[in-house]
Amino acid sequence: MAFTAEEFISLTEKTLLYLIVMDNKGKMLHTNKRCEALFRLPKNQSIGKSIYDYVIDKDKSDFEEAIFNLCKNEPILGRTFRFNSSIQSGILSLKFDFICHDNLIYASGIDITEENKEHHALVSLSKLTKTGAWYFNPVTEELFFSKECYRLHELKPDTPITIEDAINYYHPDSRDNVKNHLNTLIHTKKPFDYTERLITTTGIEKWVRVLGEPIVHNDKVIFINGSFSDITERYNYIKKLKYNEETKHLALKGIRSGLFDHILETNKVFYSVDFKKMLGLPLDQEFVPEEVFRKMIHPDDIDGALERHTKNLKKDGYHYFNYYRLKHIDVGYRHYEVYGYRKKNKKGKTIRMIGNLIDVHQKKIKKQTIAENQSRLLAMVNNGYAYTVLLNNKGEILMADEGSLQIIKRDFNIDPTVTTARFIDVMPVNFKNTFANEFNKALKGNEVKKEIERITYKGSVQWLEARYIPISDNDDNINSILVSFQDITELKSAEIAIKEAHIKEQELSTLKSNILSNFSHEIRTPLNGIMTISNLLLQGEEKPEKRKRLLEYLEESKDRLLKTINNLSHYSEIDTIQSNLDYQELDMNYTVETSYREYRHMAKSKNLLYILELDENCPTAVIDENLFRTALNNIIHNAIKYTDEGEIIVKLKAIDKKKCILISIKDTGIGIDNDNLEKIFDPFIQESIGLSRKYEGTGIGLSLSKKYIEVLGGKIDIKSEPNKGTEFIITIPHNL
Repeated sequence: MAFTAEEFISLTEKTLLYLIVMDNKGKMLHTNKRCEALFRLPKNQSIGKSIYDYVIDKDKSDFEEAIFNLCKNEPILGRTFRFNSSIQSGILSLKFDFICHDNLIYASGIDITEENKEHHALVSLSKLTKTGAWYFNPVTEELFFSKECYRLHELKPDTPITIEDAINYYHPDSRDNVKNHLNTLIHTKKPFDYTERLITTTGIEKWVRVLGEPIVHNDKVIFINGSFSDITERYNYIKKLKYNEETKHLALKGIRSGLFDHILETNKVFYSVDFKKMLGLPLDQEFVPEEVFRKMIHPDDIDGALERHTKNLKKDGYHYFNYYRLKHIDVGYRHYEVYGYRKKNKKGKTIRMIGNLIDVHQKKIKKQTIAENQSRLLAMVNNGYAYTVLLNNKGEILMADEGSLQIIKRDFNIDPTVTTARFIDVMPVNFKNTFANEFNKALKGNEVKKEIERITYKGSVQWLEARYIPISDNDDNINSILVSFQDITELKSAEIAIKEAHIKEQELSTLKSNILSNFSHEIRTPLNGIMTISNLLLQGEEKPEKRKRLLEYLEESKDRLLKTINNLSHYSEIDTIQSNLDYQELDMNYTVETSYREYRHMAKSKNLLYILELDENCPTAVIDENLFRTALNNIIHNAIKYTDEGEIIVKLKAIDKKKCILISIKDTGIGIDNDNLEKIFDPFIQESIGLSRKYEGTGIGLSLSKKYIEVLGGKIDIKSEPNKGTEFIITIPHNL
């Protein structure tokens, strides 16, 4: 029989379901009384409100999608959404069923908040403990994995998996064991708990603990519930602990060491069994009285050992250290070092001490031998080379002579005998460039020799011959490098002096040849012209026109000869000229232009573009006009002389900030190479020299120009590139 209207209304109002009728936009048209707690409003006031105002932000899009799809398809069942509510700590989880009828949406929901919380807690616990759930139906062979199980296998969730697939994920050595565990559970109906290796889809090996619990019906296993736990970290940790424990025992045996546990209140000491055997202590006694042990200490060491023992127990901190000789059962006394850690009571008194005794007898003997050998070696080192340093294969200083130690302490405030120091960090800067290379060569077994120049503490130059000698151990492995420095300053100075003298001798010889050939040529050539023309004129047979030309040639030869002699005279009388200068304030535009005009015909005869650029501000300078023009004329003459095509630019510019005037003479001539650029102002030097030189002249002109400009308080700079041209820049101050 169907519900009456009254019964149906009563049912909807008293049910625990949340009942809502809304349009397809989410606007609520009807709600039951149960919804008042959800919407925090009386039933009649929730009408007209949008349900989206109460759905939490993260779930809104899913809710909208459900409503949208509902209008097109079949009913939607079992969808969970969360709401902001006045109950359940503010968040309410409801599982809804939706149907659509006459363009209205009917929703009924049930509160699953507690179940949802428990589910989230279990999921979180599963992730934190790396544990997943599984079940297996041995009848249908259906296998289920939880998400964490899939994660442990590095599989995508919901990947189809069979029992055979699951077994194949185990390490090959574990697969038979897993099958046996499963078959045994099915036959014995008893749970299993085993640990085996698993190989994930990416090849990572994991250790897993697997639990299985059978569900039995009619004496037959119909279901197996179980869990997977990733215990890789714990398994490896336990394995490491076992390994460390084994290593500790082996190490103690290897270094002839023994553990002890000293209870100070009873004065009893526990010693490890192996140590008791070495010392001849009774093996049947777990604890040995301290008095028995003290009798085994060497008589000469007992007082010092007891004094250190007492001080150790009273001092702050927890660590303990002592040393003495102990009597062994067969081999007499041996040196031991004692390291311990103290436990204190609330009053700060030591009540227990745990530690070990280490046999350092061989170490002690070797230390004494090394100390003796070191003293002998130091005596040799200090009386051998200027400086000697012994390095290990890392470049750290093992030993050094007194002189080297003093320098390192003084310059770097480091004592290599106390603090470990790399040699490269405490050496002069100019040593570092080659040290690493030479040191590495020596490490390969090569004996290396290198000459080094250094500036001493007093500022003088010192030359050293560095030698790197590799030193090998008994297995021919290089373990150290002996670096020695021999002072060769006197030898090197003599060698350099001889080389410089030889070079100077060659330069003087070349200069002498150039001077003789240049002046022989520069004097003989015009003199021959004068003599030849004079003879022709004396014969008187030439026509008037030819006679006139001969007289012009005679004048040119006379001028050339006179210029050569004047240059020589000026060069030798530079000091006299300097004391007889006539300084005047001159218009530099006019002065430069005068020199420029003087060589216009020469530039024109070679078809060169001859340009003058003056400063429109008409700068002035206080100079000797004759001296300045002689210097400028020489440079302009040279520029035209060494340029066969292109242009000559003479430019004047005043620089107010520097209170000076720049005169630039730039050509497109033959240029000057780098080797000759530094010597171009030397007397008797030309770009091409000797009788085969391309251009006439003595080579004095530029040298005179430089000296004259310097006398006037200025300077000459030069820029040049072979086959592209040269630029001379004269700088003259406005006032001296």
